[in-house]
Amino acid sequence: DASYLSPNVSIATSVERATQTYGVSLMVAQSVVELCPVSVVSKCRLIDRVIITGSAAPMEIYCVDLDYRAVSVDNAEPLQIVWNTRNRFKVRQFLESERTAMQSDSFDVLELFDGDQSIRDMRRRYTVEFFQLFNMGYQNYSQGEWQVARRMLSCTRAILGTEDGPSSALMRHMEFPYKFEAPREWQGVRELVTTVAVAETS
Repeated sequence: DASYLSPNVSIATSVERATQTYGVSLMVAQSVVELCPVSVVSKCRLIDRVIITGSAAPMEIYCVDLDYRAVSVDNAEPLQIVWNTRNRFKVRQFLESERTAMQSDSFDVLELFDGDQSIRDMRRRYTVEFFQLFNMGYQNYSQGEWQVARRMLSCTRAILGTEDGPSSALMRHMEFPYKFEAPREWQGVRELVTTVAVAETS
C-alpha cells in the first residue's frame, strides 16, 4: 500500500483537495517550489502557510493563476491518420525527442510559459496591481493584522471581475469564528484539514 509506505501520498492528496478550498485549478506545494528556479517561482502566488495531513511541519502552498475560461475549446476535426505500425513509431520518436528537449539544460520553462499564446490569454486578467495588492493582504494576514488584511483581500476578491478563490478562502478563515481578530497564539500557520472538511460539507 503506497499510502502506508510514504507520507508523500497523503500530502499529495491533501494538496489536491485543497484546490477546492482555495478555488484554484493548479496548486503547488513548497517542496516543489523549492526545486524551481527563481524565474519559475515568480509565476507562482503564495496563498497560505498550513499544516496538512501527512506533514507535521508547516508548509507554504502556492497557486499558478490560469483562467481556463479565457480560452476556447479547439473544435477542429481530428487528424485523418491511419494508425499503422510505421505511424505509431514516428509518433513515439516525436514524443521521445520532445521529452529529451525538455530534460536538457538549455530548456527554458519561463520562455515556454511566456511564449505560449494560450497561457498568455489565461494570465491576462491577473495584473501587477492585483498581485501586489494580494501580496500585501497576505502579509498582513500572516502577521496577524487581520483588519488590514480584510480591506485588501476584499478588493482582490472582486478585482478580477470574478471571485478570487484564495482571497475568499483567507477571508473565510479570518471571519469564522475569529471575526477578523487574530487569536493571540497566531503564528501565520493554520490547520488545513478542518478547512477542507468545512468546504466539503457546505
